[in-house]
Amino acid sequence: MSPAQVLGWHKGTMYPEEVLNRILFATRYTRSLDKHGYLRFHHWKLYGERGLAGSPVAVWVYDGSLKVEYQAVLLSQYTVELQEDRKHLRQVSNPRLMDTPFRSPQWTLFDLGPDDWLLYLHLPEYAARRRIRKVKGLVQLELFDAISIPKAAGAEVSPPRLRLVAQESHEQ
Repeated sequence: MSPAQVLGWHKGTMYPEEVLNRILFATRYTRSLDKHGYLRFHHWKLYGERGLAGSPVAVWVYDGSLKVEYQAVLLSQYTVELQEDRKHLRQVSNPRLMDTPFRSPQWTLFDLGPDDWLLYLHLPEYAARRRIRKVKGLVQLELFDAISIPKAAGAEVSPPRLRLVAQESHEQ
């Protein structure tokens, strides 16, 4: 018997093309939002949602788009152009914010639309950290000279300790 004869009756489940593309051709990353609702992704700062500051979000990278999701709820979507290695972003454009139930309860000082503020920003490359060289024989001097202040009379005696008094006596 051929496999087609054995499994011929089983047709399987049909999935929409969007679901198959997401499963087969997408790359998923996990990032955390900073205190302003942005995430850092390959030298880019992208806006997710200010009301979810500190929360982990999923970043889906398709061939031409990048989506930021929290618990399968789409927060924002960007059009991206990938570099030749297909891992790093060359260009980000066309930001789209979604209305979500995760809005911050803090009111904003100014009502800004999506075109009035930066939703993405290209950051400079990381700079190599400079090594701190230790120099032998180098001594840090004191900032201020210690001034000797004479002690007040009775300073050798320890200060009286506080004690709890149950009731005040009125018979004195």
